[in-house]
Amino acid sequence: MKIWDLEKEHDKLLSSILEGREKKKKNIKTVVEAVKHEILARGETALIEFSKKWDGWKQDYNLKVSEEELTESASKVKKKDRDILRGMMKNVLLYHKSQGGRPRTYTRKGLNIKETFVPVESTMVYVPGGKAAYPSSLIMGVVPAKVAGVNRICVATPTADGMLNPYVAAACVLLDIKEVYRIGGAQAVYAFAYGVGCIPKVDMIVGPGNAYVDEAKRDVYGMVGIDMLAGPTELVVLCTYKFSPDIIAWDMFSQGEHDEMATVGLFSPSKEHIYDVMKSIERLIITNERKDVIEKALRENSFLVYYEDIEKAVKTINSIAPEHMELIGDEGVSEKVLYPGIVYLGAHTPVAMGDYYIGTNHVLPTGGAGRFTAGLSVDRFTKRKVVVKIDEQFLNKYGDKAVKMARIEGLYAHGESIKARKGL
Repeated sequence: MKIWDLEKEHDKLLSSILEGREKKKKNIKTVVEAVKHEILARGETALIEFSKKWDGWKQDYNLKVSEEELTESASKVKKKDRDILRGMMKNVLLYHKSQGGRPRTYTRKGLNIKETFVPVESTMVYVPGGKAAYPSSLIMGVVPAKVAGVNRICVATPTADGMLNPYVAAACVLLDIKEVYRIGGAQAVYAFAYGVGCIPKVDMIVGPGNAYVDEAKRDVYGMVGIDMLAGPTELVVLCTYKFSPDIIAWDMFSQGEHDEMATVGLFSPSKEHIYDVMKSIERLIITNERKDVIEKALRENSFLVYYEDIEKAVKTINSIAPEHMELIGDEGVSEKVLYPGIVYLGAHTPVAMGDYYIGTNHVLPTGGAGRFTAGLSVDRFTKRKVVVKIDEQFLNKYGDKAVKMARIEGLYAHGESIKARKGL
């Protein structure tokens, strides 16, 4: 792992991170375009073939999981573990139920505008399942959709050898989700964006995934809505003092174990601290159950940064806009941290708690998208509805001005449409 000196190598560090992101996108785009072509050309046949190739299916399965199979799979989860799932659902619900836009009315003389918020009709919640099972991501997608009032909620998740993970099944049963489909990857995104065979076309696709899922979501945006670009996980830890190297190592592992393409970084004002963290990584990784995944993520996508000026460190992190940021030390610095997807503040607030039990949503923007968007919320499942009415007095007062604007823009019929109403 390379140690960067922020004072001397600021521009090179940023270029390395940003160019690395773009390089990954280019390589992935070619693969995703091929998947799209096959799905549109061969429909369900291609979906099943991709599942055999990437998910280890040894036979054909119905793409939609039956309610009987869903119930049977869920029954394998012990009561104490179902209670853990319920507890997470409760905390996520408590946080999200007060979200959502508030209706408002705007009035002036002769003008009345009403704004309300209506839910999208249908959504697909994507639940990753390649490297691990993620009932937590299902909860994070389904709960705000339900709070928003979405009528039809479908779940898509890859299944190893066609078998639905019992914990994902149990979460579906507890949340009363009956439409579950055993497909994943970019192919799932395209199937629900276009509607393929038994797969319904939906209005919105949400949920985190790998870089291929992320690229497919980018491609279908405009045909369907998406929550955000939520690809491979990212974490930057900013320390303002020599915080426990072992804890930092475990925090970096916690995000690196998601995916070989995960990105983790540390900013510290002490080179000695950075070297101590490196020693902790070398010592602790040996016992880690997902050692191979973490080692590749650390080797290919990690960065360790020594800084002298905290203002410059914060400015750099704002430029990177990582998915997660942990700020350990001077909490006043948080006021200047603007663009990470979420900021976890203080020594007792690891990302892992946010992933499960704090209640905030862990579906967050990656790849720098935090500079213009935020994490998944109830608002993402609604659209603003605007109803406008003006009366004759307002038309007479402003109509001539609007006609002149139409003339300025060379749009004759716009002006005539307004003039034709005078005297009604």
